[in-house]
Amino acid sequence: MDDDCKKWAQVLWNYLKLGQPLVKSDVIIGLGCHDIRVAERAAHLYLEEWAPLILFTGYLGSHTVGVWHKAEAAIFAENAVKLGVPGDKIILETKATNTGENIRFAYQTLKEKNIPVKRIILVQQPFMERRVYATYLRQWPEDKENVQAIVTSPIMELEDYPNKHVGNMDNLIEYMLAVFERIRDYPKKGFQVEQDIFPEVYEAQWKLIQAGYQPK
Repeated sequence: MDDDCKKWAQVLWNYLKLGQPLVKSDVIIGLGCHDIRVAERAAHLYLEEWAPLILFTGYLGSHTVGVWHKAEAAIFAENAVKLGVPGDKIILETKATNTGENIRFAYQTLKEKNIPVKRIILVQQPFMERRVYATYLRQWPEDKENVQAIVTSPIMELEDYPNKHVGNMDNLIEYMLAVFERIRDYPKKGFQVEQDIFPEVYEAQWKLIQAGYQPK
């Protein structure tokens, strides 16, 4: 990867992350994906007493179907328990197959279990923070004015993300381009709320596509 591509990738990374400060909450919601570090981040937040419960949501998605043989939520829970989270402090939702379902089905699961929430911490990959928040604002069924949600992710920089489990830097750029497309297009479909997209972000997306990268 040349320096220009890395510069444009950094622009996308910076835009897609939100960097919201943590607040003490009622539940941590870990959204399923193919990155175990999301489960680890949720577990560490519990162990640091940011919330008394974890809800993991997710069946199988495009990156885990045919690769994992259990629901993402179940694998996340196993990893959290290994890190010291008590099993009875973990709730599983194992039907969601996309981000919108993660949000809606997590809400339904909490309602069915009569767990009231006023503050929630949503955990996903770093480049998914903005998309998760925009999806929450559209898909969470309850009055958002009375529920405070913040989004966080494993703490890392752009160059720290790639590994043998989630792919290399080229794969990361393709993932980010796909997330950008959804942030741009999904509000029109009613899946997310509109997000401001700055000229330099459009330019970075276009330059990466010109360099041969495609959304994945």
